[in-house]
Amino acid sequence: MNRRLEVVDPELTVLEVIEKIVNKRIRSVIVRLKERDYGVITVRDIVYKCLVKGIDPEDLKAYEIASKPLVTVEKGTTVEEILAIMEKSKIGNVFVREGDKIVGSITLMDIMTGYLIGRLL
Repeated sequence: MNRRLEVVDPELTVLEVIEKIVNKRIRSVIVRLKERDYGVITVRDIVYKCLVKGIDPEDLKAYEIASKPLVTVEKGTTVEEILAIMEKSKIGNVFVREGDKIVGSITLMDIMTGYLIGRLL
């Protein structure tokens, strides 16, 4: 599980989100929509919902392109269960929660890395 999470304000422009993603070398940000309501913006969202369409990223707010609802699993969920959720939802990452708090994320790359490390041990 990756604990490096970046939570952004829904009113940030997509350009500001791009800057955060590039500067922090991350692939997604969590958008806090309401107190316990979140969305996510991935690199893929930015490219396909904004750049490919020729929309100026300064003209869009983060909440406008955030994918909602955030797909989460409870801490302790098995890798097999997570993979089933990813396959069913056609997504490449899920967020891990402890109660109402988001504490990390798991991506397909994390799962592949874990598999490879397991084979090497």
